[in-house]
Amino acid sequence: MDFAEAQKEALGCTKCGLSNSRTKVVFGDGPLNAELFIVGEAPGFNEDADGHPFRGASGMLLERLIGSLGLGREDVYLTSLVKCKPPDSRSPKPGEISSCRPYLMSQLAAVDPKVVVAMGDLASRVLTGRKEAVARIRGRAIPLDGRYVFPTLALSRALYVPAERAFVISDFSRIPELLASERPSTYETLNLDLGASEREPLQPGLW
Repeated sequence: MDFAEAQKEALGCTKCGLSNSRTKVVFGDGPLNAELFIVGEAPGFNEDADGHPFRGASGMLLERLIGSLGLGREDVYLTSLVKCKPPDSRSPKPGEISSCRPYLMSQLAAVDPKVVVAMGDLASRVLTGRKEAVARIRGRAIPLDGRYVFPTLALSRALYVPAERAFVISDFSRIPELLASERPSTYETLNLDLGASEREPLQPGLW
């Protein structure tokens, strides 16, 4: 389905039980020509109340990360694997992710970004097709379908674990290199040089 059809269907979707726990459908925000596309796991309390992705403390952290790239929130397409808040803030189940997958695929096809940032284990596994924990493959650009999928840690943990926040900041510092590069023409993983940052993550004073 095309983007407009996907959005219309998602806003009234009852394909899984998450339709019973949501206040608002959180489809996604951003321009359809964005080169950077960021995918989280699921809407939380603030997103469910507002109807927009990445709100509250997580949204503030993400906006600072995006700002470090010289971009604004309005320059990036933001969404999540599922479009409705799971009850009790649990992780979405495989069937729920599968129900929402056509919407995410429509968003990716419409935006056609160069770089897709997968935030957290679930987003990383769904978008890369790999089973490894995101902690093992974070900071690596994985060429898929003419774009780079770039796994990093979840914002929810980065907010409260300083070491993980430092890794996320370090990972985001590599995104400009990908945005400036040509789209991938092979399926070989581009392992950006982690160097000392694996041992001593960047900790800019701004953070």
